[in-house]
Amino acid sequence: MKKVIAKVLTIGVIFSLFMTACQESDTTEGAEIASFDLESEAALETSFEEVDLISDAGLQTLDESSTGRFMRDRILECAEVTKDTVEQVITIDFGDGCECPNGVVKKGKIIIEYDGRMHEVGSFRKVTLEDFYIDSLHVEGVRTLTNVTEETNADNSWSFNATIVGGKITLPDGSFATREADHTRTVFLFEDWTESYATLDGSATGVLFNGNEYEISILETLIFKRGCRDGRIVQPVDGIKQIIVGDRTAVIDYGEGDCDNLVRVDVNGNSFNRILRPRGRRF
Repeated sequence: MKKVIAKVLTIGVIFSLFMTACQESDTTEGAEIASFDLESEAALETSFEEVDLISDAGLQTLDESSTGRFMRDRILECAEVTKDTVEQVITIDFGDGCECPNGVVKKGKIIIEYDGRMHEVGSFRKVTLEDFYIDSLHVEGVRTLTNVTEETNADNSWSFNATIVGGKITLPDGSFATREADHTRTVFLFEDWTESYATLDGSATGVLFNGNEYEISILETLIFKRGCRDGRIVQPVDGIKQIIVGDRTAVIDYGEGDCDNLVRVDVNGNSFNRILRPRGRRF
């Protein structure tokens, strides 16, 4: 009987130690990651990529080429597009709200002032937002893109210097996050829209929803796959970036191209797997 009691006590101690270790691990992970407010940063990242995607589609309505047309039509499916080719202004109006094919709800206007076609080297566009929302996020700011494509670019790809000035996203409760950015964004378009994708390099700064100031550097090119959108994956699925908040640094690894929200986060040598979903989005 004593041996049985001792065995039970031993198992109990081991289980207790295991549970304590798990709790400590969870607590450590929460403490390590909390200051970076990764869901806020993901909301900023995906919101302005969404704006870029819509403005790409808007400019493509000026081009009779079929490349990317199916994707363009899906993106603009529930919007009213008005083109003034004299003043070179395109207005994309989602009205009081409409649900796009991948389940994202948009409302308000995106206004594009442009000089030259999207595929012309040296052309540029200035994108402003008027009462524009993505799901529950009110998105503001001015996005300017200049075509800087070089001869070395692959076929069906175009590169842009892309800046954000006064970038801001606001939740219904009034809390907000901000972004200023300077990126190189490259778009790859194919007849099969599921093969199309965009890449992003560069840096950004701003303030997260929790009030912390941040700096971001993209260490390995971020890749946004269009074929992942129907699965409601709108953030990068490949690439690595670094986020600095105060004296703390986190490195986010988005994986190797699988359509999922799983990332690997490294903070001060401690690594965690994490499902990362943008704050304020429906999924």
